[in-house]
Amino acid sequence: MKTQFEQDLQNQLRHSEQTIDTENLTQLADIRHQALGLLRTRKTSPPHHRWRCFSWPTAGMALASLLVIVLATPLSPFTSPSSIDYLSDNTELYDDLGFYYWLAENEQSFRG
Repeated sequence: MKTQFEQDLQNQLRHSEQTIDTENLTQLADIRHQALGLLRTRKTSPPHHRWRCFSWPTAGMALASLLVIVLATPLSPFTSPSSIDYLSDNTELYDDLGFYYWLAENEQSFRG
């Protein structure tokens, strides 16, 4: 259901479509032919030309991913210390080594 206002606008639009002068019609026709010509050249362009527009974003994303990996790897908190550094820092372990041997040998007798 259209209101009277919508009906009047529709009638006015159709009337102005039918009374377009020839100069505007030729301009519209030229623009239409140019647009169709561009559409035809895009459809018939070689495939490598179509992929060229996708290659820049793809290369950019690959480079950004690589950069994130390179920058995040050395900053990772999960880097384990070398075993030599760990053993040289824990000298208390060597001081009580006899106790640990005794505990391992007598573990069965402690289990009630």
